[in-house]
Amino acid sequence: MRFLGLLLSFIYRLYFGIVFFSTGILFLPFFLLLVNGSLKYKFAFNLKRLWSKTICILVFVRVKVKGKENFVKGSSYVICPNHSSYLDIIIMYLVVPKEFAFLGKAEVLRWPIINLFFKRGIDIPVYRFSVKRLKECLVLAEKALKNGRSVAVFPEGGWKDRSKKLRRFKNGAFIIAVETNTAIVPITFKTNFDLFTDHSDFKGYCRPGIARVVVHEPIFPNNFIDKDLISLRNQTYHTIKKELNR
Repeated sequence: MRFLGLLLSFIYRLYFGIVFFSTGILFLPFFLLLVNGSLKYKFAFNLKRLWSKTICILVFVRVKVKGKENFVKGSSYVICPNHSSYLDIIIMYLVVPKEFAFLGKAEVLRWPIINLFFKRGIDIPVYRFSVKRLKECLVLAEKALKNGRSVAVFPEGGWKDRSKKLRRFKNGAFIIAVETNTAIVPITFKTNFDLFTDHSDFKGYCRPGIARVVVHEPIFPNNFIDKDLISLRNQTYHTIKKELNR
């Protein structure tokens, strides 16, 4: 029985990969033509949103979002979701209602199609092992917020142990929030780990289903004495962890 489950999971994983790359190739001409000029942020967001919706339909993943009203029209945020699945990035574009810059590790510059957005300034690469370039990344994030876009950061930085357990948060997202006095919006991806984790984890299950997402109320830096970065980080952490434990 377990063998059958692993076999079906492998077939679905392979199908998922085919859907991702084939739809990416279909969208690529539009990315190359439209993601330019003064409207590139809007076009990039709308195209990625459509691409994400297409992928979810074809791989039979339904997205159910609770708390979407916590995004106030016209406001910019530092968006902080938990991260344990490759679905997280795809589904982000179906949850967040307006343009945002995604801060991703610099390794994504090696990924085809995805690297286009980082090279054109839509998203921001994070060079974790260079202090100088890390500071440049923070400057670009602050600039995006001042220009009316939101910024999305996975505060865990990534995952290594293929675990649903929430890992310790890094400070980057909270430094940006404090220095720009921008509200943090925590997001909990409740079931993404159960649907699709690491593409190389062939012993793990991978299946279609419902991706349940909770958007929490904004947490404002000015609610903390002296803009206490640690308190802001801890409240965001416990907000997401509490929802994961339900």
